[in-house]
Amino acid sequence: MTTEQAPSAQRSVPDRGRVFVSPVGSRRVEVTLAVAMSVFGVLFSFQSVPALVGQWSYTGTPLGVTVLLLVFGSITVAGLAAVLRQWTRPIFLTAAVAYLLALALWPSVVPPHDGLVHGETPWIVQVATVPAGFVVVARRRWGVPALYALLVAVSIGVLRSSPAGGDVDALRATLDAVYAFALDIVLLVLTVAVRLAAASVDQAQNNALQRYAAAQTDLAMESERVATDALVHDSVLTTFLSAAAATTPDATALAATMARKAMGNLTRATVAAGTGPRVPLSGLLARIRDEAAVVADRFTFASDDTAGVELPTEVADALAAAAAQAMMNSVKHAGGEDLSRSVVVRGLGDGALRVEVADTGRGFDPAAIGSQRLGVRVSIVERARHAGAEVEIDTAPGAGTRVVLSWPAAARAVVERAEQTAAAR
Repeated sequence: MTTEQAPSAQRSVPDRGRVFVSPVGSRRVEVTLAVAMSVFGVLFSFQSVPALVGQWSYTGTPLGVTVLLLVFGSITVAGLAAVLRQWTRPIFLTAAVAYLLALALWPSVVPPHDGLVHGETPWIVQVATVPAGFVVVARRRWGVPALYALLVAVSIGVLRSSPAGGDVDALRATLDAVYAFALDIVLLVLTVAVRLAAASVDQAQNNALQRYAAAQTDLAMESERVATDALVHDSVLTTFLSAAAATTPDATALAATMARKAMGNLTRATVAAGTGPRVPLSGLLARIRDEAAVVADRFTFASDDTAGVELPTEVADALAAAAAQAMMNSVKHAGGEDLSRSVVVRGLGDGALRVEVADTGRGFDPAAIGSQRLGVRVSIVERARHAGAEVEIDTAPGAGTRVVLSWPAAARAVVERAEQTAAAR
């Protein structure tokens, strides 16, 4: 990533108003799986409460309380992480490791001669599916969850055959282990199926994005061809025909005037086409800076993954003008000069891109913008949409403002997936 000035860290403000909702895809599915597994973990853990209460008389020791906190504390923290969408995967894996540690400590919790009644099931065994489910969600490949499920099942089988686990016979211990392993595998299979479906949706969105980008390219090339044909017909051919038919001094003078005009038109067309009908993404940042030269010194500028990405000239002009308007609005409405303001241009792959203009100012309520206010509705939103782009405005009173221009419009899905790591971890 190339940066001309290190931008200040923007504030992370929850509950911002969002104009658009991200499409269904892998990111949304991962968030849903994490929340669903947390809810399942809490509800599934309730079944162990009667056994926990009944066994408290001899497990309520300091070590027993430690095991209790390891199991239920980690389940609670994992649930909060899923709901808040913060560090979900590492916390889920930590909860799974904490459960294995609790299983290892359990034989030391139960008194050797005054503990569980023969055949009684320890409460810690009844919640074995919950940490296994956490591993299923945290690890996208099936190998680690399957290995964890097998390890837990073997541990339960060994524990159940010992005095600390109810001292059951080998058949009963094996059946309990198989039951725990089967539940974990069912969770794994269901999760893998959901993820495969989400991957199919992502692939369909990528294919649609590529087709849309190709269509935009064809449209831009066709527009350029029509403009070139019109220029050649209206200027060059007409001049040649007039010069060929000139038989008088006045006709010759007129042909010479037409020739000078045609040469001027060709020169202007050549200059305008200096970068061709398409503009490299690396030059879009410069266009934005030039478009908003009056306020450019109040922003930091950065670009990322711009190599090999190009866009039609008219799209570059529209995005630069829309971004410049967002910058003007920030300087005019966001607050003083001590705010953090930034402009970032990023390539998303497959010819897609996004432009982000952000500040940490006072923000606003998008629903409160009147129809007479044209700065956002016309100069940003409509201008970008006419060029085949989409606009997302992320803001709230007191929470700063982030304007994201995505091109093509279908690239909004790519923008959401590009942020999935931070949201799911």
